[in-house]
Amino acid sequence: AKIASKLKLENKLNIALLTADTYRIAAVEQLHSYANILQVPLVIAYNDTELSDAREDLKNYDLVLVDTAGRSHRDKKQREDIEKLINSIPEDEREVYLVLSVTTKYKDLIAITESYSEITDYRLIFTKLDESACVGNIFNIRLHTGRPLSYATFGQKVPNDISRIDAQTIAKQLLGGAN
Repeated sequence: AKIASKLKLENKLNIALLTADTYRIAAVEQLHSYANILQVPLVIAYNDTELSDAREDLKNYDLVLVDTAGRSHRDKKQREDIEKLINSIPEDEREVYLVLSVTTKYKDLIAITESYSEITDYRLIFTKLDESACVGNIFNIRLHTGRPLSYATFGQKVPNDISRIDAQTIAKQLLGGAN
């Protein structure tokens, strides 16, 4: 919702939302509320075939943001479902973002990022910076994975509590420099 708001309101892009997050209770309803506020369409896909079919209906939009459920990297079936969804979009037409909480233990972040590295290339989004004074995991995961940092979120306000991040900014924070 935060990224969609920025793209629609600040970048003036013609966007659509597509959700495959039919797993979490009220996830569709929550995203539907944001879609209504932004006056953008929301399409629901229950599987990779429906996601692939929806691409044709949404081809006239500048950008289609696809939301998936956060699934366990340890559950083989759930990983396979995510992989099918991702692979239903041609590689040259997609940009994948792995969303990680900065409050997650480092050992678990390693396991998650390695698991998803087996599925696809991705960029990193870190959430919950407002809930932790420790930003070292961001820098460490960036170094460990070699994946680009993209965004960080630091609160509940849409679209305000999100910004682009980079390793240099995180390194400055770790060394006590200015934010």
